[in-house]
Amino acid sequence: MKQGIKKYLQAVGVFGIVLFALTSCDPCSYDDVFSVPEGDIYFTALPVNTNEPGIFQIDLQEKKPRYIVENGILYSPPSRDKKIVFIRNNLSGSQDVVLAKIDGTQQRIIAGDYKWFSRDFAIISSNGRNIAIGANGNELWLVRNENEFFKLSSNFCKGTIPAFSPDGTKIAFVEGKDLYTSPQLLVVYYCETERPTKVSSKILPGQINEIFGEPTVSWSNDGTFIYLCISDKESYDLIYSASFEGNYENVVPVDLIGCVEVVPSTDLEKFFVTGREGTLWFVNFAELVRKYQFVSPGAGYSYNLFPQVNLQLSKILYTRYYKDDLNLFHGTLEVVDLKSLNEKTVKPVIISSNVYRAFWYKFKR
Repeated sequence: MKQGIKKYLQAVGVFGIVLFALTSCDPCSYDDVFSVPEGDIYFTALPVNTNEPGIFQIDLQEKKPRYIVENGILYSPPSRDKKIVFIRNNLSGSQDVVLAKIDGTQQRIIAGDYKWFSRDFAIISSNGRNIAIGANGNELWLVRNENEFFKLSSNFCKGTIPAFSPDGTKIAFVEGKDLYTSPQLLVVYYCETERPTKVSSKILPGQINEIFGEPTVSWSNDGTFIYLCISDKESYDLIYSASFEGNYENVVPVDLIGCVEVVPSTDLEKFFVTGREGTLWFVNFAELVRKYQFVSPGAGYSYNLFPQVNLQLSKILYTRYYKDDLNLFHGTLEVVDLKSLNEKTVKPVIISSNVYRAFWYKFKR
């Protein structure tokens, strides 16, 4: 099987460079966190000779990795004010939500006194003011300024990940019994009032799509629209979009390739989509002839999941999972230069193995 995959990769012209091997060395930090450059990648991976995932950072220009956190799982990119939040699994089976500086130093536990039987994920807003915590399977909590706690939902759709708006002032998430049961609702809260205020709640005209679990809500770059991949009763895959203001809703069928994950570009007609067979595509709904452009291989043998586009829309990263090995930490982190979309072959660069999820750091110094 592996030999067949290798031959296929060579046939499609994939260029793989493993930039470094993950080892369980001591974490290292910056002398000054304000020297952290825009464009770094932060990701969770499993170092060799350990069963505890850690958090790593790499600058693609310097190709110099840093192991910044032992025993941590990242679910969101760093904030503009250079903080990260992550989940730490304890030997007792419990979890901690940990807030730290962007280099992994000055760690402190958030909501340690709360008697949640599980802490499922934690994400931080771009402004660093708000942290969203999934707890007890179906609860979603908002923590503001580290000491104000608000329960946003007791019907949070387990298995999904919410998303803060680009400016960090709003959060969108899905409510529902689970990933596989309708009805499901897209809910948006405004976080900057004295108590978070629900500003939108819309019933999805279909059921949210997923391959590997953890479907994620996406926001447009200007924070106007929210996107999800769903299927309707006739089994068509759709990109669903809605505005948190007013009654605007829209669905666009994704024929031929289907969709399970969607990332918007700056153009409202153009998206990066992971299709049903696992391949990553650039889809231009304004084009009739060249509607789909191949971004990464995958159909038939792998899923390319958790895509993220950098600030300049010049590169896209994703985690590749081979279909015969869907262990959470057995993914391969790859990056594609989007300027190569017009070339005959797309050449992903392999960054690391044993990866779960990765994120761009999009803010300037």
